[in-house]
Amino acid sequence: MTEFDLVAADELISAHTDTMSFACKAGCSWCCHQLVVMTNHADGKSILDAARRGMTAAQFSAFEDTVRAQAAQIAGLPYERAEAMRWPCPLLADDRCSVYEQRPIACRSVFSPNADCCRAMVDADDFAELTEAHQALATEIGERALALQIAVNDRRPIDRPVELRELLVHWLDDRAD
Repeated sequence: MTEFDLVAADELISAHTDTMSFACKAGCSWCCHQLVVMTNHADGKSILDAARRGMTAAQFSAFEDTVRAQAAQIAGLPYERAEAMRWPCPLLADDRCSVYEQRPIACRSVFSPNADCCRAMVDADDFAELTEAHQALATEIGERALALQIAVNDRRPIDRPVELRELLVHWLDDRAD
């Protein structure tokens, strides 16, 4: 398999979405409150390296504490319960991704034409609480994101799926570098 980097991933995603219009913009972080499945473990190291470069020592220490605490909480829950909770991404800073250029493929592939729907999805305790229109749109967003992730993953190495926080803890504990 040839090298397929994040620029190539963005180009592939853009080719599938360039005719669509989305409400997503800097500062909108409704989708940044969920579990994030990583399928390429090297991406976790790149994310962690970007966080180290972009944060002060104090910020990185607080980030590390948050990552470890969230990973431990998530690991202690059944998947369905963990997935239903609203986990603010530990990479969020002032409603912006602190490692935007290195953000996971799962994050790169989520696009919504309606920020109100995204807010409703975060605020709802259960999918059934959403209006029928929001349920339909949420399903469309999820299906599009999954299709984009599959398209990217078909062109790059895939490892065992792992949640972002667990993967970051793995790289934090890897003191060999």
